[in-house]
Amino acid sequence: MAVDGDKKKKCLIAGSVSGLLVIMVVSVAVVTSKHSPNENQIRTTTKAVMAVCAPTDFKEACVKSLLDASPKSTEPLELIKLSFNATIKSINDSLKKASEDVKPKADKDPGAKGAFQLCERLMIDAIDDLKKCVDREFSVTQVEVYVEDLRVWLSGSIAFQQTCLDSFEEIKSSLMRDMVNIFKTSRELSSNSLAMATDLPTILPNSNITGLTGGLAKYARKLLYTEDGIPTWVGPHARRLMAEAPKEEEEDHQ
Repeated sequence: MAVDGDKKKKCLIAGSVSGLLVIMVVSVAVVTSKHSPNENQIRTTTKAVMAVCAPTDFKEACVKSLLDASPKSTEPLELIKLSFNATIKSINDSLKKASEDVKPKADKDPGAKGAFQLCERLMIDAIDDLKKCVDREFSVTQVEVYVEDLRVWLSGSIAFQQTCLDSFEEIKSSLMRDMVNIFKTSRELSSNSLAMATDLPTILPNSNITGLTGGLAKYARKLLYTEDGIPTWVGPHARRLMAEAPKEEEEDHQ
């Protein structure tokens, strides 16, 4: 009888453990499904990424860098800013790799050592220009000025990176090929960012301006309406006529 009792206890314990495991697996599955993007979200995000990457020369690198960054928005401007951040990360990663793979070799030659030190400073300058792009506030009413600022900083970032590589070429260092390979992706992403920024004015009109949120929505509303409800692009003469029209209608109804 005691043996049967022990068996029953073991069965009950085993059953309880199994039941608990099932509950845990189901719970994890539910939580995962809530936080994992569904097929429609993935499709929408991919489509938006491919759209902003369309004007770039290195489309594969563009799409991969943006999707790897797990974009939380499909708005063109947010994706382009995400590209700036992806480029910053790429340069930082490349600098780290260069310090590990190239610097020990460069330290053995005074010329190469100087070139590498210059390169480090130039890449930091390149990152600083990219950070300016990220921090630059956007205004729908001044798109051209915004784009021009981005173009200046992005062009500067690209120039810094190229000068870095040129410093190795000038001393005819065999390490230049290593540096070119290491910074290949960051240079491609920088080029892509410039292409996307340049194409921004043609992308924005196709975005869902009524679905914007936060600061961008505020600027969008400012572009579309004034306090009197009349679009800002309406001239003063037409504005007076539009303002007077309701009064005339009221008089007609009286």
